[in-house]
Amino acid sequence: MEPKQPPPSGEDPGKLKLLEVGQEITVPPKTRIVSQGEAPQAFYVIQSGKVKVFRETADGIRTELTELGMGDYFGEVALVTGKPRTASVETVEETRLIEISKEEFDQVLDHNPQLARHIIRQLASWLVDGDQRLESEVVHQVKLRQISWFDYVLMVGLSIVFAIVFNLYNDNQIPLFYHPGGKDAVGEITLSQALELYRKNEAVFVDARKNSFFEQRHIKDALSLPVIFFDLMYPMFEFMAAQKGGAKDKPVIVYGGTPSRRFDLELARLLNKKGYEKVMVLAGDYQAWQNTFPLGEKPAKAPAALPLGLAGFIEWLPLSIFVLMLVPPIRRSPYLSVICRVLLGWIFIQFALSKIMRPAVFALNVVDYGMMPAWGVNLWALVLPWAELVVGLFLVLGIRTRAAATLIGAMNIIFIVGLVNAIHHNLPINCGCVGEAGEPVNWWKVTKNAGMLLMAIQIFLYDRIFVLDRGGFVWRERRI
Repeated sequence: MEPKQPPPSGEDPGKLKLLEVGQEITVPPKTRIVSQGEAPQAFYVIQSGKVKVFRETADGIRTELTELGMGDYFGEVALVTGKPRTASVETVEETRLIEISKEEFDQVLDHNPQLARHIIRQLASWLVDGDQRLESEVVHQVKLRQISWFDYVLMVGLSIVFAIVFNLYNDNQIPLFYHPGGKDAVGEITLSQALELYRKNEAVFVDARKNSFFEQRHIKDALSLPVIFFDLMYPMFEFMAAQKGGAKDKPVIVYGGTPSRRFDLELARLLNKKGYEKVMVLAGDYQAWQNTFPLGEKPAKAPAALPLGLAGFIEWLPLSIFVLMLVPPIRRSPYLSVICRVLLGWIFIQFALSKIMRPAVFALNVVDYGMMPAWGVNLWALVLPWAELVVGLFLVLGIRTRAAATLIGAMNIIFIVGLVNAIHHNLPINCGCVGEAGEPVNWWKVTKNAGMLLMAIQIFLYDRIFVLDRGGFVWRERRI
């Protein structure tokens, strides 16, 4: 401590009064002088050095307010209002201060109106600056939360471009649009004509669908030849057809059970290339044969579950997240959003990588659901896996996460609708999540996707840390 020297003549009266009171102290660097929330005890004037003023939340989020240097002062707000300290002050470097007690500060204000007016003006200035800073922060947060059509165009556009370019160089490439006609167009036969040939036993009927569909319901005495196993099962089919008296010049009628006619058309072409001259597909309503021909039926049997690997186990985590969302403070936590982003992104990336290399297999899985028109199957099978990959990466990296969460939510809704439709129609199919692998379609699968949908909604509403978005990069949410 050093005794105060009398002020030189001619100096400002307010400053004279301040210099006549208090005691001088020296504070080392990185030292807390006052702490937010503590009771006010003194007012400080900086003789030399620098200090920084900041606020800090209970969970450690720190907001730097300002930096003060020689000639500045602090601590007057709490002394004037009688409230606890509104901010903390810490030295940046070694700093000399004049520490004035509350009693001395009150005496100075009582005898020095000029100083009182200066402090009032300073407080008013800080209030205006705070309002402007608050407005700037609100504008920043609003921009951060905005979703533009550009966000969707960016992600969907990248998915389409990647899908088209990769398909050009993929050994397993497929055409963008499926054409049931063209130079290899297959003839059709009406339902009544086919029924007449069936009654006269003058044609061989072939079911092109997968075995699980055939076993569930088929035209009685028809042969099963799944187009996806054509090379493997054709020798057995040829033997069975010969047993039925089916020479290659005898009519062969191929039927399927999907609105895209993907299976029956492709099988008819393959049989035609094998020398069957009179191959036709059943025309009209794709399900009409079930109400016209005698049927062979068995109770529906769920296909065997094929392991999804680590992604299959991760899929159960959304159900745990759903339980956490029942607790309001956790439900609104931005840190939960980060967890949801990483989990959802990882799941979608894993599923996408398994389908990108073999789009034809995924296209047949799409056909199984019976909801996609023929022309859109290939395009959907090409673009959707890339959309899953792009959106998953955006979520994990924190890029435009609200738009990414919207797209993932939309994908989950589409998949939930497909699952419910498959359950309603008792379709014996796997989900087709990972190429040839997948779990049987059931209500557990619907529940998993509902959990992922809730995670996407949580991200949309509360994600705001580690985000690169329209307002710039945000490491943590700031509130001023």
